[in-house]
Amino acid sequence: MKLQYLALSAAGVVVLGLTAGAAISLPKFEPDPTWPKHLPNHWLLGQVSGVDVDQHDHIWVIHRPRTTDEHDNYLRDKTADCCAPAPPVLEFDQAGNLLQSWGGAGQGYEWPDIEHGVYVDHKDNVWLAGNGDKDTNILKFTKSGKFLLQIGTHGKTGGSNDTANVNKAAGIAVYAPTNEVFIADGYGNRRVIVFDADTGAYKRHWARTATSRTTRLRSLAFTRALVRRNSIRCTGWLFQTTASCTSAIA
Repeated sequence: MKLQYLALSAAGVVVLGLTAGAAISLPKFEPDPTWPKHLPNHWLLGQVSGVDVDQHDHIWVIHRPRTTDEHDNYLRDKTADCCAPAPPVLEFDQAGNLLQSWGGAGQGYEWPDIEHGVYVDHKDNVWLAGNGDKDTNILKFTKSGKFLLQIGTHGKTGGSNDTANVNKAAGIAVYAPTNEVFIADGYGNRRVIVFDADTGAYKRHWARTATSRTTRLRSLAFTRALVRRNSIRCTGWLFQTTASCTSAIA
């Protein structure tokens, strides 16, 4: 059998396509327990909820500082010399060196209650989402953490036809030729929604109407290979089943 395509997610293998042909060997992977290198300031990571690689091959991580245990926060609480949660957004080089970190509540924007998902676009802007019950907005920052744009209002949602807000968005991707941000609005809503990446103006949205009440859109596979073909693929999970949709970018 010949491997045609293989899609992976945090939930495991999503799609495996095989065609007739000669047998091939699959690549083997193993974890590197030394990556990343030790963080400064006695920092620790909570639940890591998103990873992305930018055009410079730097690795961006978003984690949930509020998920660290009580005994992990002695330095923060000034009761011991160690430890404290790291800032939620971290940038690493390939060797695992921390290049910078930032994030959290600030003026002019509404930080998510539960951090979920990070995407770095072709302009090196960093997009963030959340999947808490009131996380109905998307945030855009420069790579150094300067706030640029908020789409949606925290705690406000009008369902899958709401053109102003998202609802516990699961994935983000930016299509450079049209400067549009595609959002897998799939934990609270059941759709893909598109906005202008600079202004946040609504463009369009679509959903799998036959399964919109049952299928959760959990990720947005929007790789550079797919971009070159002017297509976008979304995948949903429910009871270990998968569904995918492909739509031309217009």
